[in-house]
Amino acid sequence: MSDDPREPEPADEDPAQDPWDLGEPHASGWVVFWPHAEAPTREEIGSAFAAWLGQELEGESPEEPEDGTLWAFTFQMDGLPAPALAWAEPAQPLDGEDIEEAVKKCRWVVRLQAVLPFEEPHEAYFRLVALMAGAIGDAPGVLDAVTGHYLPRAALESGFLAPEALPHERWLWRVSGAGLADASGEGDRPTMLFTSGLWRCGRPELELLELPAAHVRAGLILLDAMAGLLLEGEMPEPGEVFEAGPGLEVTLQPWREVAATMEDGTPGSQAFRAAAGDGGHSPLLGVRAVICHPEPVGAFRKVWTWPRDAVAAIESGSAALYATDHATRASQRRAQRRWETFATAFASLRRAENDSARELRERGFSVQAALEGGRDPDRVEQAWFCVRRFEAGKVHAALLEKPRSRDDLQEGSELPLDPGVISDWRVELPDGEVFGPERWQELLPAVDRVRGL
Repeated sequence: MSDDPREPEPADEDPAQDPWDLGEPHASGWVVFWPHAEAPTREEIGSAFAAWLGQELEGESPEEPEDGTLWAFTFQMDGLPAPALAWAEPAQPLDGEDIEEAVKKCRWVVRLQAVLPFEEPHEAYFRLVALMAGAIGDAPGVLDAVTGHYLPRAALESGFLAPEALPHERWLWRVSGAGLADASGEGDRPTMLFTSGLWRCGRPELELLELPAAHVRAGLILLDAMAGLLLEGEMPEPGEVFEAGPGLEVTLQPWREVAATMEDGTPGSQAFRAAAGDGGHSPLLGVRAVICHPEPVGAFRKVWTWPRDAVAAIESGSAALYATDHATRASQRRAQRRWETFATAFASLRRAENDSARELRERGFSVQAALEGGRDPDRVEQAWFCVRRFEAGKVHAALLEKPRSRDDLQEGSELPLDPGVISDWRVELPDGEVFGPERWQELLPAVDRVRGL
């Protein structure tokens, strides 16, 4: 019904205006794969949506759908700033090893387009995907047309339909890279990492430029953390120091400020962005913010560079990145939903006498919990603990490393934790295999194997 929302027209940047102003809102789009031989009808999908939402759909149907469109209708949903649009059309041929056979066989798709609110966009995203997954319960998967992220049925069930599922902002963006394929074996070769999906949330897309290939993994961690934090708060002014974690300082600059000093052949340069366009338009020329070192470097000409100190801290393991409230709540719900399985697995090891079972009991069970009473009341540190014992309704656990926000605690300090403050847990077997809340069904059998059963 409309152009693919993955490539919105870039907004022109005016230095006199807000450098992060996106102009018009950017729509989100999804593709739901229809598994039946006959095409879906407007009545089928409309009735299914109405039943899932528990309300009559108040919307309009275009009298003359566009070429290739079977039908279309709009509908209202609480929390959306404008009506959403649904339509059906023939499926496009798909190929690739990562595409399920069930999807390749689908002859029809249902598509949905909506504008997310800038406040709490993750809430609306969650409800829209849950609507598609729940109303079309036999669809093998849903494709996010903005990010290209495919959600198979298993991910839809666990991430959007399960009782413990909560809105999580991580679905809103995806990180891609340029120069990565050419960087194998060349640790200092400059690469570019960038997001797609933040425009629809009223934020500039984020980038890391001239990041040496050897540091890509840490760059991905930093980029994801920054995207979540910037969605939760206000955008800082260009050059304003932003703290991504305790002592982890970076700053943001419009991409043109950084690209002005880059060589043309480097990913992210002006020439690179222009060449990446299709028909004269490139999403890489739109409103985008580059994560930089807090201060420009250079004795004569000052240049904005990649955030060396923050990346080095992440790679050393000494960095603690702030988690958003939304991510913490979602993780906490998932961990506490399966808390009994974790506790049962720990208790079962009391009956084992072999060395592997003793090692697992002493070092293999960890929990993450909030450390209240830190220096910054607005940012509560999530610390990891090694479980020692369960006693009187508490889990007694020792800190795995010294926290950044509490000077009174050290590595090894033991605290009694209420299960209500647990935000995550994991079990690492002696052979290195790790189990978390998402693998709760496999945990007890795995622990039984360690016990020799």
